[in-house]
Amino acid sequence: MKRWLGLMSLGAVAVLASGCDDGIGDAEVIDEAAIRADAALVAADAVFEDLVLMVDPPVLALPSASPDLGGAEAPGSVTFSRQVTFYDAAGAEQEKYDPLLTASIHVVWDLSRSVEHAFWSASVQRHREMRVTGLLGVETERTWNGTGNGIVARSRHPEEGIARTYDMTSDVLIANVVKGVPRVQHPYPLSGTITRHMKVVVTKADEVVAERDVTAVITFNGTQFATVTVGPDKWEVDLSQGRVKGIFRKKGG
Repeated sequence: MKRWLGLMSLGAVAVLASGCDDGIGDAEVIDEAAIRADAALVAADAVFEDLVLMVDPPVLALPSASPDLGGAEAPGSVTFSRQVTFYDAAGAEQEKYDPLLTASIHVVWDLSRSVEHAFWSASVQRHREMRVTGLLGVETERTWNGTGNGIVARSRHPEEGIARTYDMTSDVLIANVVKGVPRVQHPYPLSGTITRHMKVVVTKADEVVAERDVTAVITFNGTQFATVTVGPDKWEVDLSQGRVKGIFRKKGG
């Protein structure tokens, strides 16, 4: 099933349906497609963060400055930390970044923030360990690989008066995300994937009503549009938006 992004970037559809006014009752039905859509929203939000954190090496070399989180940061509080280590072609650790002799950089990021939108709110914590290679000599491409994990607590997705609530934990694999150099000519990843394996716990009135294991894969192709795949469903995400700004819409919907 192919779904297309309208004017906004991401969002969700109803997750719980029943004959009762509050959306829960004896005839409660769990909408699996909606769980996938809400998980895709959270995965895409994380990917916007991932891309912002894939900064140029000179920025990583700055001793006390953190990268501009503007594209990754939804309105809300933010805490942020990083550790950076530089390596030469032989794998030996360097004291500082060298534009010609540094071959790779290892970065550990920790970020937490709160999200408050009309279409989504949550408390977010994410950890990433990433390595960028392809830096030796005159660069034409840089390749990012890494792993990470995250917690998205009390993730609420209001729609038509019904707020669907989740707690989500995830593991992430960043696989061969290639970025062209210079960045101004290649603003979007040329290839690669970011995969999140998510444990989704659906709650209602603080009671667990469903648990699902969901995998979200985001694939890059060099354009501003990346593809989010969750099970049989696909969406296009406009990376030029810089952050999650709206809700998923079916084509023509």
